[in-house]
Amino acid sequence: MAPARPVLRDVGALLRHAEAQARQAMAVPALVRQKLLPDAAQALREDDLSMAGGFVDAIAGRLAQELGAADPGPIAQHAVLAYPPAIRLLFARAVEARLCRQAGLIGLAMPELPPRVEAQVANAQDELAEAAMALIIAQSRFVSRSQGFAIDLDELPPEVLHAVVRMAVAWLQDHDGRDPIALRETSDSLLAGFDERRGRPHRLMRFCHLFALPRAGDDWALAENGPSLVMAMLERASQLPGDLLFDMLRDPDLARLAVVLRACAIEPETAARLIQSLAVLASLRADDLPSLAALRAIATDDAQRLVAGWRNLAPLQSAGSPW
Repeated sequence: MAPARPVLRDVGALLRHAEAQARQAMAVPALVRQKLLPDAAQALREDDLSMAGGFVDAIAGRLAQELGAADPGPIAQHAVLAYPPAIRLLFARAVEARLCRQAGLIGLAMPELPPRVEAQVANAQDELAEAAMALIIAQSRFVSRSQGFAIDLDELPPEVLHAVVRMAVAWLQDHDGRDPIALRETSDSLLAGFDERRGRPHRLMRFCHLFALPRAGDDWALAENGPSLVMAMLERASQLPGDLLFDMLRDPDLARLAVVLRACAIEPETAARLIQSLAVLASLRADDLPSLAALRAIATDDAQRLVAGWRNLAPLQSAGSPW
């Protein structure tokens, strides 16, 4: 029998519950959590799984094309799916794409045109205007391609892309009869041409930096920023990885997210509004969310100590395919 859900109006219970959720999430990749811990894990949505599967196929297809492999299937199985950080990241991108599609629920007509970003396109500061336009283009491409279950390589951080390419090359050398020198030269050329600065994650962070986000109060409004920019702001403020933050949006009570918001010294009233807006996007029950009183009771110092520990948790590298 699943353990009773804590009463989150009790700040001690909320903090303990968030800590347990964080350690569980960081220890086990999201896509196997349901099988390994069925009583303690939230159900994985079929649409998120399908989207993540499409993203895996898209990455494998691109790598097969670049490396001259006839069949992307083995690359998907032995490189992308065999590397847990890649899976966690692609699953987080799937959750993000779903939230973007739901953006109309919080008054955002087009997820690729958040009002806060769009307003800076004609800004007198050329650098900020350029960053805003680049972000709009990148966000538009992400949303558009995700509708076709596709994703670009530049959605992967350099360290993840390098690891996946190395694993793909190793498999091709052992099983595809390829010339190892030619294969290595091809993979080196692929990696040398990868520019992290062209990717959407970098453009999100650059806009945050130039516009001095996050700030305070209404600058956290979800309808002004859209889900992608809000989570980038939270990533910058908390120094937690983005895939972990998006995973928090699957928690029925958003307890972990509540702790992160208070660790970032976001005022309880602002945090409550943001949690409620994100719950609408994520199709969560409002009755399960931490109350305003619970948020007020979370001391910033206590929250910061918990979040500092979450940064240091090392994900378990599980053996075998986690798909």
